[in-house]
Amino acid sequence: MKQPGSARALQTILTALAVALLTLGVIQLNAIEKRVSTQEQQIRALGESSERMVGALGRMKGGVSSSGESKTTARAQSGCEIQTIRHPELKDFLGAQDIHWPPEGANTEGVLTKGWSTGDPKGFNAFLENGADIGEDIVNYTDLGLASRNKWTNPDTWYGDLACRVEITDDYKEYTIYLRRGVMWHVPAAVDVKTPKYAWLDKPHEFTADDLIFGLDILMNPQVENGSTKNYYQELESWKALDPYTVQIRWKKKVYLGLGATLGMAPLPKFLFGYDEQGKAFPKETIGLRFNQHWYNGKGYVGTGPYRLSEYVPGVRIVLERNDDFFGEKPAIKRIVYPIYTDPTTTVLKMKAGELQMVPSRGLSPGQYREEVLRYLDKPKDTWPKNSPFLDGTIKCNVVGSGGFRYLGWNMSHPLFRDAKVRTAMTLALNRKQIIANVFAGLGEIAMGPFLPATGYLDPTVDPLDFDLGRASRLLSEAGWVDSDKDGLLDKVIDGKKMPFEFTLLVYGNRPEYKGLASIFKEDLLKIGIKLNIAAPEWSLMQKRMEEKNFEAYTGGWGLAWETDPYQIWHSSQADIPKGSNVVSFRSKEADSLMERLRETFDPKERQTMLRRIHRLIYDEQPYTFFMTDKTVVCTHKDVQNVSFAKVRPIADLFPWWVAAN
Repeated sequence: MKQPGSARALQTILTALAVALLTLGVIQLNAIEKRVSTQEQQIRALGESSERMVGALGRMKGGVSSSGESKTTARAQSGCEIQTIRHPELKDFLGAQDIHWPPEGANTEGVLTKGWSTGDPKGFNAFLENGADIGEDIVNYTDLGLASRNKWTNPDTWYGDLACRVEITDDYKEYTIYLRRGVMWHVPAAVDVKTPKYAWLDKPHEFTADDLIFGLDILMNPQVENGSTKNYYQELESWKALDPYTVQIRWKKKVYLGLGATLGMAPLPKFLFGYDEQGKAFPKETIGLRFNQHWYNGKGYVGTGPYRLSEYVPGVRIVLERNDDFFGEKPAIKRIVYPIYTDPTTTVLKMKAGELQMVPSRGLSPGQYREEVLRYLDKPKDTWPKNSPFLDGTIKCNVVGSGGFRYLGWNMSHPLFRDAKVRTAMTLALNRKQIIANVFAGLGEIAMGPFLPATGYLDPTVDPLDFDLGRASRLLSEAGWVDSDKDGLLDKVIDGKKMPFEFTLLVYGNRPEYKGLASIFKEDLLKIGIKLNIAAPEWSLMQKRMEEKNFEAYTGGWGLAWETDPYQIWHSSQADIPKGSNVVSFRSKEADSLMERLRETFDPKERQTMLRRIHRLIYDEQPYTFFMTDKTVVCTHKDVQNVSFAKVRPIADLFPWWVAAN
């Protein structure tokens, strides 16, 4: 292809950069995303979704800086001096960023202290860890991908982060990505780079195409235990650097989620993860294995974003500092401090004592919300406690849709749960309505399947499976479970050995409402001859047991992405790979075929038909007992201003917020 060399081509490039504030025509994937967006707005209006855009957001005046220059233009031009546009016939896919920060008048020296109630992280390496705590509370603030969705206004549109320009061929197979120049990696804060041992790290490191290629090499390395991510890139054909700031990525075929998978790619600092602790490069033959156990994985995080992880003291705190060298808009909050603790029941006490200005991302527990707020709402205000910060305006709470669902997962490889009749009986024995109302303070609705109701992807003909111990007993009997020795417990001969029906349910160790769920479940199961034991390990240990499939049953939850792709959680291949998300070992040839075809299907009606069939296949097998689509109670101190929530993962983005001066 000819390189643009004429004066007219050069003028076109400069003009495109000068008008970067204008929203460029953004290609829509297809009509289904528009329908999902509309349905999300409808469900939010009913109070069941993720959007709670407060009036302060609409009053933000972030479009123009004090110098009068457009913020969008300034950010777009910073480091985006493209010397050669390789495909001038193709439009830039990226548009403008719709929301800007900090808002006018915001204090830019504030510190936000936010709860971290899950104990020490299992690790910080986002290429390996699939926990929401790392993704939402660390990576979201300290790192950047190539581009981001306008998740505050229209998540179907994208703007550039590490990418300045993206050219996409009409068949969506080839992406040419022009990277921002002058972006610097954070200095690794977990080690003292001034000491002789780490002197090899003591110099500036610029982000370049080499880091993106290195990240893709690691991502696709079969030695690397990252099955939850790798599955999205199975159809990736090639990736190469055309120059230090230009990358070409090719897919084997047009894939429905290829756009998001490409633009969402995150680079990896090669200067750090390509080397051992002495600064010696890893051999190519074993670099994947060494990456899994990299010496920096548990120490901290190194990114390119508006915050840097400046401190991690195990068992004490994690600190994010605003990166004042960041090329783009700098958030108002100067520092985010996460005090680490393992007992979430102390969150309320910490909020009242002023030790926290915000509850953890998972929110106030339903029991805490009931005790501090709900039980007073139907009473006269003159009877309210006079010293409660939750009632006098000192602490403000918002109920926000989580955009996901909760469930109980059954290990289908375990002898107890191989039979779908047994798993269905487990669902029938869980009194979901009572538990949601009484234990979870009504903060949720019964989940019917792996998709949100607003999407239209749930099969409307599925049996809701109401609480019914009688029906559960009949199914267990049909599956061969009887009390043969009259000891009160069901038993069955499995693999030549008599086995009593007794199992252990792993529950979140720091979530008292899940212990309440398990206690109610235990009592009801005992009525039909099943003994349930409750284990409540810390989150990191629970994750490890799930990854190793060392469990019989567990409580879990999934936050759902803007687009729907059940492959990661439900495809058979994901049950057999290290750290795959199909930990319950669900297997269905028909579902596999549908999920594979779904990745290449763009027609909205066809996708809906296929997704509904997938829902039916999953629901009939009951690998999960779908529990509820929950809501999160987000509580903040009154000093936290401009509290607002995005349309996608609403509590995972605090950039427009600010903290008033003390």
